[in-house]
Amino acid sequence: MGKNKLDGVTFNRLMDEFGEEAAADTLDDVNEGRVRAETVEKYLYTDETKEEYAERLRSE
Repeated sequence: MGKNKLDGVTFNRLMDEFGEEAAADTLDDVNEGRVRAETVEKYLYTDETKEEYAERLRSE
């Protein structure tokens, strides 16, 4: 099994926003090269930055 190409913060954000199945499917798409992790992040972090989201997770 190869290394996941989607970081944990982004995976958690996907789970929070869209649920476990969507997060797992997106992870598979990124790992298989069907979509780049940067593309997922571009559309996922529109209301707050990745760093702001990570900080909010730590504080909750």
